[in-house]
Amino acid sequence: MLERDKFVLWDSGEVIYRAGDPSHEAYLIMEGSVELFTAEGLRLNRIGANEILGETSLLLDTERTVTAIASTVGAKATRIPRQYFADLSKRDKVAAALVRKIQFRLIDSNKQSNMLGLEIENIAALVEELIQQDSPDSGMIARLRGKLDTVRQQVVIDRHLAGYPNSRANAAENEENAENFG
Repeated sequence: MLERDKFVLWDSGEVIYRAGDPSHEAYLIMEGSVELFTAEGLRLNRIGANEILGETSLLLDTERTVTAIASTVGAKATRIPRQYFADLSKRDKVAAALVRKIQFRLIDSNKQSNMLGLEIENIAALVEELIQQDSPDSGMIARLRGKLDTVRQQVVIDRHLAGYPNSRANAAENEENAENFG
């Protein structure tokens, strides 16, 4: 990390902070980009210019929840002090509560993504092992099926509840509703 004027500069691949590190400030990315990873190494996102890095731990007063590493082009940022977020929270309690809720949802989503990423890695290893065998072992197939069942239970996709309508049927339904209500 290099500090120049009011900017912080990170070289390509430089670790900005690790999950579990204490949090002191956030950063507004001015140039370049930063990769975000779980503690176990799952890539979550890439953030770039005009995006904020490190705000979650300040808003929630916790340790860093992810690992941040400067991308292949490096990154340039300005610091945002902890006090800025404290002042923001004091000025608008409703906005502060909304932001906190969103941050908790983000953390939960990151944890779920990480868990599923690890399960997919386990399944891929089992598939690779099966491919290497001349005649697949029935015990290995049972383990693979068990892992797949575990992932299926963790990833619930109900297209009816999630609102994936048939567009033609939905369009006709909407027209009928519009006529009924005026």
